Amino acid sequence: METTNVRRQITYEGFNQERWLMTIGFDNEIQVFCNGESRMYSIPEPITRIEHDTEYVFLYVEGGKFYQFKFEVDYFLVADTFTNDGEFLDTFASHVFNED
Repeated sequence: METTNVRRQITYEGFNQERWLMTIGFDNEIQVFCNGESRMYSIPEPITRIEHDTEYVFLYVEGGKFYQFKFEVDYFLVADTFTNDGEFLDTFASHVFNED
């Protein structure tokens, strides 16, 4: 895996031993790996701060909002946007990794 453009790597092991890896690039490209599959997501605004708290990853951006990625049970990923005041704006991604 090419890591020269990686701002940060985040790992998380879920409740049922799901193993997650998220790479956050300097180009605001987010790649999530789980259960033998990877998905790419693009964040359109410049990322100003990254926080990781157990199954949550928060990407704060310019413009007064943040993106929240949550590593759910059974290989399920959900990504939402919120205002910095915590008001829900939208779900921009949801995916079950390697679902048949």
